[in-house]
Amino acid sequence: MIVQIGAEKGGVGKSTYAVNLSAYLAQQGYSVILVDTDTQKTSSKWGELRSHFKLQHNFTIVDKAVDPTEHIRMLSEKYDVVVVDVGARDYARLSELTRIVDLWIAPTRVGQGDLESTLELADAFAKADSKHKNGKIPLVVSINAVPGAWNTTEGADAYEALKEALPGVPILEALVRDRKIWRDAHRMGRTIFEMPPREREKAEAEFTQMVDEAFKAFNKFNKGSKKNGA
Repeated sequence: MIVQIGAEKGGVGKSTYAVNLSAYLAQQGYSVILVDTDTQKTSSKWGELRSHFKLQHNFTIVDKAVDPTEHIRMLSEKYDVVVVDVGARDYARLSELTRIVDLWIAPTRVGQGDLESTLELADAFAKADSKHKNGKIPLVVSINAVPGAWNTTEGADAYEALKEALPGVPILEALVRDRKIWRDAHRMGRTIFEMPPREREKAEAEFTQMVDEAFKAFNKFNKGSKKNGA
């Protein structure tokens, strides 16, 4: 299976999603490779940081910023899951990779510019549906970095706005909130799952709920643990 994490706008959490999704699926017993196609190489640099701290990770990371599509297709024959970190505003790359993807997760923040960018991405994907191997690009939108104040409605407001504007696109109900633990984990070269249990509990629950909902949206993959015989 090929899962791509991409958005038109930068700074929405693509690389954070990519490394943590890779780690999460690997924990379930799947063989996972993360392909970093972004010229900024955020995922690759995260992997280098882990090496600096002498940390092992349970999935493979490769850097493939040039002509990645065929390489990704070949990797999908060797690994259970290929997670792809797609660079922002790389329109040629976005168009090329939509042809082979099994699930595309588009993170967005709640700001007006972020939401408008997401609408533009969805519109571009709708126009490119015919180029996809199954005739429809399996796009889902995840609302990320929602302000953490208990009384904020920004996440819910963004969800309702996207739901109304994109009736044909699954907008994930699980909101991933802006929590310091995400920044701490990245700075230490760790995934959220490697942070102290009591500190990561809420962030982990939000992220895994988002992942479950994303995969169920297209029923493309049984995300149950292979270790448990699923």
